[in-house]
Amino acid sequence: MKDLGEKLKTTDNLTFRFMLATVIVIITVMSFKFFWDFNEEKKQAVRAMTEKAQIISEQQKALWEFMAINQHKINYNFAGNLEFKHLSCSTVAMGVGAMLASETEYNIKPTNTVCRNVLNTPDDFEIGGITYFKENPSTMEYWSIETVNGTHVFRYMTPLSIDKNCLDCHGKPKGEIDISGFAKDGLEIGDFAGALSLTMPMDIYYENIRESQLSNGFFSVILILVCVICIYFLVTGMVTSSLGELEKVVAQVGAGKWDVNLSHLKAKGEIKRLTNHFQNMTEQLKDLYSNLELKVEQRTSELEKANLILKKHKQELEQVNLRLEETNVYKSEFLAVMSHELRTPLTSIMAFAELMLVDIPPEEKKQQHYLEEVLLNSQILLRLINNILDLAKIEAGKGQLALEVVDMTDIIASVESVIAPLAKNKELEFHVQVTPEVPLTKADPEKLRRVVENLAGNAVKFTEKGGTVEILVQFNDHRKEIIIIVNDNGIGINEEYQKYIFEKFTQADSSPSRKYGGTGLGLALAKELVELHRGWIKVESKCGGGSSFIVGLPIQDIE
Repeated sequence: MKDLGEKLKTTDNLTFRFMLATVIVIITVMSFKFFWDFNEEKKQAVRAMTEKAQIISEQQKALWEFMAINQHKINYNFAGNLEFKHLSCSTVAMGVGAMLASETEYNIKPTNTVCRNVLNTPDDFEIGGITYFKENPSTMEYWSIETVNGTHVFRYMTPLSIDKNCLDCHGKPKGEIDISGFAKDGLEIGDFAGALSLTMPMDIYYENIRESQLSNGFFSVILILVCVICIYFLVTGMVTSSLGELEKVVAQVGAGKWDVNLSHLKAKGEIKRLTNHFQNMTEQLKDLYSNLELKVEQRTSELEKANLILKKHKQELEQVNLRLEETNVYKSEFLAVMSHELRTPLTSIMAFAELMLVDIPPEEKKQQHYLEEVLLNSQILLRLINNILDLAKIEAGKGQLALEVVDMTDIIASVESVIAPLAKNKELEFHVQVTPEVPLTKADPEKLRRVVENLAGNAVKFTEKGGTVEILVQFNDHRKEIIIIVNDNGIGINEEYQKYIFEKFTQADSSPSRKYGGTGLGLALAKELVELHRGWIKVESKCGGGSSFIVGLPIQDIE
């Protein structure tokens, strides 16, 4: 037992936890049984007391009725003359009750709110019972458990009613003096005539309940002790002793001692299978550890060879990267030069076309149409050249912003003057809106105009006849950003293509049979120009459901 106590001191012990859980379960179940038995025994005691009170009450009523029936034999002589011997039914009932009380702790008496004998005066409980019987005429009993002078008593009452034998003393006429010298009550057969009150001690029942609960408590303690001892020896013999030996072996393996043998371990079931698995694992680890150094040398040699190969590849990649950077610089410079050289003659072509349009007579519709086509396509080509030139400058690191105070209303107005005719030619609805709270900011007005114009131009190009294009400019006060939104209800963009459309020379439809032309530079340039302003751009679209391109520009101090 001392060993048991020492082992149970450790709360981290498996046996201790198991026994603690078992004890808690047993205490919970036994507590429930304790209260259940206590309530049932109290109910049984009440039923027994009620039954006993009913028998005593009925016996007293029978005595009362017997005396009432035999009044003429008791109080009249052989000659038939009244010879009152003071043995009325009430007197006999009181006398029997007094005798019963003197011999036992039982007390019985008739009572009513108006009574002939002061000894029959009701107490508080009896007044309550009389009132209850009057309010509930069909009720035949009224009881309660009370404590009188530190003793539990059972109070019981049953109603009394007038029968034909009671009329001589309690009938009519009211006020007439009966044989006992009292005035009659004027009652009729069936009227309420008071109640029979019985008081019985309950100490023996409560003593039995206490003894029963003490017995249950003693049995519960014995049960807990037996369970704890049995569980301790069972768990120790079947579980913890085996686990303890296994724990020692695991500690040896953790210290690097691989030569372990668990065949002597007395275990069963899951612990035995765990032991076998651990034995197999230990043997594998021993084999692995034995060959580890050789494998490490082999892997080290292989890694050194791989490292040399990687160094060689790295040098080759660095050389290729240098050549690519040089090529990219040459390409950007070439595009910048070519764009500049192409823009000069193209500007002249556009100028001469505008002059020729002015000089052509109005009736030369055909010639006028040709020149308008030349001018329109020249403008498209000029925008393309400008896009290429700007991208080339940005890639070459020469993209700079000419910052000045700008009003977004002016920017959108200049874009509207270019996009509105294009929308009108395609019979599209075109709307612009700049909310009043949009503040002034510092930006490059030309580059900002190019961003909005490219987005709006794409919206017009990819929206079918009868569609709608709109430009909205708002201010996000929380983030201190100007928000530019270009919406259309055109063909939309597949989700799989949305992450590529801002790359250079990339379009959602790049097939040879594509319906819409273009080089794929507009959105790439818009992204570069927006990021030069430290802003952001994104797209929200679905195929066939239109597109929304959203630009966020941080406000810059104009002071």
